[in-house]
Amino acid sequence: MISSTLQVSTPEMSEHFELAKRHAPILYFDKLEPFLPLAVGYTVFTASQASPSFKRQIDLPENCTTAIEYAIWWDWDIQHLYELEHLWIYLDQSGHLLDAEGSFHGDFHKLRGANDALITEESRLVAFSEPGKHAFAGHLEQLENLVPLSTLSCGENAGSGDVLINHMFAGNIQATTLQKRLCKRYMKSHAFTPSYDFSRRFDLGSIPIIPWTRLKAFIPKRVNSWLEHLSTELPHVKAVFLDCGDTLVDEATELKDEAGYVLSAELIPGAMTLLEGLEGAGYRVALVADGLVDSFTTIFDQHGFHPFFAVKTISETIGADKPDPRMFQDALTQLELSTDQVDSVVMVGNNLSRDIKGANDFGLWSVWLDWAPRRSKVPADETEIPDYTIKEPLELLSVLEHIELGLIRDSLAQLGEPLRDPQLV
Repeated sequence: MISSTLQVSTPEMSEHFELAKRHAPILYFDKLEPFLPLAVGYTVFTASQASPSFKRQIDLPENCTTAIEYAIWWDWDIQHLYELEHLWIYLDQSGHLLDAEGSFHGDFHKLRGANDALITEESRLVAFSEPGKHAFAGHLEQLENLVPLSTLSCGENAGSGDVLINHMFAGNIQATTLQKRLCKRYMKSHAFTPSYDFSRRFDLGSIPIIPWTRLKAFIPKRVNSWLEHLSTELPHVKAVFLDCGDTLVDEATELKDEAGYVLSAELIPGAMTLLEGLEGAGYRVALVADGLVDSFTTIFDQHGFHPFFAVKTISETIGADKPDPRMFQDALTQLELSTDQVDSVVMVGNNLSRDIKGANDFGLWSVWLDWAPRRSKVPADETEIPDYTIKEPLELLSVLEHIELGLIRDSLAQLGEPLRDPQLV
């Protein structure tokens, strides 16, 4: 579980805390919004000065004696971990609301509509949150021009970012390539089409309201906790097993000596880009291939494959060819994965009777690369039917995403989305 915690208030801040709590705005969300705020950092201004949490100057307008800045924290934007949006309210000497502003895609604007009025409930500001992205509007017409962008962001482009690290937290948030990939998958698993029914009411005073300095100290701990939590708790593809011949290299180009050792071989188009993509996304890759150790050493040296592979399982070493389960078990053992994790491992190869049958019998996900003219194209029986078929190496990246999203959605549905428990006290 995520263990970082927040303390709500301290005696020395009680006056400002009560003021911020009393005037906490009311937010309205799209009824399908997957992510709601978890905490608010407040700053009270009694004179014009720079904001501590947003790149702007806070200037008190005429008749204004107090301004309150609400830095509102979400764990998730639909496109990145994390989200910090802002509301500013301006009060007169009697505590009446004079004006208000909201953050809006890196900038800010007035929260007044066409009639130049603020919407309030019991003298508290009302603001509407853009679906998924959470920019603020004072009237729904301010969000109308964002409908195409918002719909794209919440749907096709959900999860397009990974970890947002702004200037305040640079150096304090560290994310591995695996964690970045899992951020993308987690957000993508929450993709939705906004309903634009803003009936979901959210009282900002119902969540922890703390001084901004404390929220600022909490944020990097929170983000790092999420990153660790994702890598240990979120279902994902834990390894990719790759064959070599007609999967990475073109067997038709292999030059062999009299003993049958490969002296050189050319790559299938897209093979190197695939390996770079797997590495960039943080996948652990194992070679699981039939052949001679020295042949693979030559191929790996020729094309610089070594950095892309965590382990190598080669039939000459094992004393058996695929589909023998010993080939797959050896790769699992080298990667320190257990047999109950086979449903998180993907085998990719060109041979239905060896790669696909072996993967299916062992319980792995099977992906058949139907690229070369060699080998049978027709499964001999059900054990040779692949889970996925691809025509080019690069298509594997989309297949892996599809598998991972399925694993995540199934897990969240079964377990009631345990990763969304904020664990804030």
